[in-house]
Amino acid sequence: MTLTTDYHSGKAYVVTGGCSGIGLAILHYLLARSAIVHILDISSTPPQVPSHLPQKNLHFYPNTDVTSGSIVRNVFTQIRTITTTIHGLINNAGIAYQPVVTGLESDELFDRVMDVNVRGVWNVGNAYLSHILSREADEQPNPAAAIEGRGVIVNLCSIASFHGNLGYVSYTVSKHAVLGMTRAWATNFAAQGVRVNGVAPGGTDTPLLQGIMAKTDIQEQYESQVPLGKRCARPEEIADAVGFLLGKESSYMTGQVITVDGGRYV
Repeated sequence: MTLTTDYHSGKAYVVTGGCSGIGLAILHYLLARSAIVHILDISSTPPQVPSHLPQKNLHFYPNTDVTSGSIVRNVFTQIRTITTTIHGLINNAGIAYQPVVTGLESDELFDRVMDVNVRGVWNVGNAYLSHILSREADEQPNPAAAIEGRGVIVNLCSIASFHGNLGYVSYTVSKHAVLGMTRAWATNFAAQGVRVNGVAPGGTDTPLLQGIMAKTDIQEQYESQVPLGKRCARPEEIADAVGFLLGKESSYMTGQVITVDGGRYV
């Protein structure tokens, strides 16, 4: 297999939660390959981009609350005035929290986690799929022959999409739901040429993880059980998996989730 190094050049992608952590690493990955990247983030501060990357290819939509369907739809309207074709979506925005290892998680916590991690993915995914389907109506393809490569979605799942996690009931429920959405969208929209896959990171060294664990016993115990390096993943390692699923080399994959956890859950 020959890797296609210029595949993303000139293509347009939407990334949610692209101002830090895994989302920022995905942004850098795409800009390094001359892609056009639209970043949706709740932050008001633009993501930091090294000077050697093409700054002109970055379009930032600050204060974007993905839990609001109307806000998301308005942002997609803005995006389409810049790039009429959106080649791919990376649903990365999500939240976690300090583990609740004793007692019950509150209703308020459950609602907030589900709102961001599930409804946020739903809102942005549906906005992107509406864009794809409207293009299909304009192009009037032969329904008997699906057009491959019409669009691609990569959802950030989690090892919590497959496993129960101590202290993270709401988070685990939300990531199981994202796994279900990934598979259901893949099944429903393959005939329209849309591929939908996921990446399931294990513990990853991001500001989010540092904020909720900060070398607590939980993180140290987790890292001790990772066969590959006894460490958490680097954001760039997750971005590499996302890039693979966006690219030509995964053109016959849909409904799949790649686990990137250093062998922790083999």
